[in-house]
Amino acid sequence: MSELPIWLTPALDGAVLVMMGFLWWRLRHDPLAIWHAHEQRLQEQVESFRLLAAQSEGVARELDATLGVREQRLRDLAHEATAAARGAGARTASSREPERRDVVHGDVVERVRRMAAAALPLEEIARRVEMPAAEVRVLVGLHTTASEDAPGRKGPAGFAGGARRRG
Repeated sequence: MSELPIWLTPALDGAVLVMMGFLWWRLRHDPLAIWHAHEQRLQEQVESFRLLAAQSEGVARELDATLGVREQRLRDLAHEATAAARGAGARTASSREPERRDVVHGDVVERVRRMAAAALPLEEIARRVEMPAAEVRVLVGLHTTASEDAPGRKGPAGFAGGARRRG
């Protein structure tokens, strides 16, 4: 080892001293103290979140109570409106008015059936009876179904009553 240059030993000692200085500089703060500081900040945040959750639950309960009051108020108003409409309807309607409506309704249904039997287009029937085309289509469909199911009438299969006879 006598062949090693004379300057190498002090250089290695210097490098070791620099590394020890760097290590001392990195560890100058207590790692446990830093860890405890982080821990305390996290605890404070958790507590603030718990407080916010409790506040939001309180606000939600207040909102729920307010909505319950509003819902009850709307139900009361709906009941009052229904009672007022029934009372007004009872005062103005006579006992013969439902009979007149049934007669008029039956007349319109019969007119629709006659026009459908005459093979008028649905739109023309709807225009003549002043009804929506969809309602006329339903009435014609009901009439057709009822007439197909009538006993003694030939159904779509050509058999009486639309049912197949077994022999």
